[in-house]
Amino acid sequence: MRVTVSLAALIAVLTAVSAAHLSVTRDADESSRQSAAPAPAPIDTQMMSSAPSAKEIAFAAPERNRQLALAIERALVSRDSQYLETVFNFVLPELLREEPERVVAMFAQQEPGESRNALRDEVARQWIMKDRDAAIEWMSSLEQADRTASVTIATRALAAINPAQAITLADQFGVGSDDGSLEHIVQIWAAEKPAEAVRWIEGQPPGEPRTAQLRARIEHGRSR
Repeated sequence: MRVTVSLAALIAVLTAVSAAHLSVTRDADESSRQSAAPAPAPIDTQMMSSAPSAKEIAFAAPERNRQLALAIERALVSRDSQYLETVFNFVLPELLREEPERVVAMFAQQEPGESRNALRDEVARQWIMKDRDAAIEWMSSLEQADRTASVTIATRALAAINPAQAITLADQFGVGSDDGSLEHIVQIWAAEKPAEAVRWIEGQPPGEPRTAQLRARIEHGRSR
């Protein structure tokens, strides 16, 4: 029963968020149509009075974001993996987009443990794809262990779409060279997009051991 209620609450929050965005879009479209029409039709004053104004929507945003954060916090303590996955997939991206500062504050308040680590990893994975600079700033502010773990996750996420950026990120924080993960990224890159990987390695400083190692990985990846 607890899980059902939690999921129902999550759905209610998501519905409210979607409705708010729909209202904004609908109001914007209506305003555009009215400005383009040479002779606007009479306005239903009753409908106007019931429609949320831009001021009202802006006023409701903090409460909506508070509810989103509350849904995430409840999921973190629920120990229900399906519920947590749902929240991470739908609620966390919304809050990162609307009010990332609230996500940062929420993580800072978490007690050490599995739930905190899960939130850290998911924030790193999602935020690096949405706002790279903001994500790097946040990761830079973390303690060493959290910083290394979050950068590792972010690097893996970036590697799937932009290996060059992933390598740059790993180099910036000094991760991935000791465990071979950087070499693995380069090797996979070379196997999937050899010409792109070769162009990248040609632009790296020559004569450095690291460049030689990555070049060897690229050659290995191209030969597979």
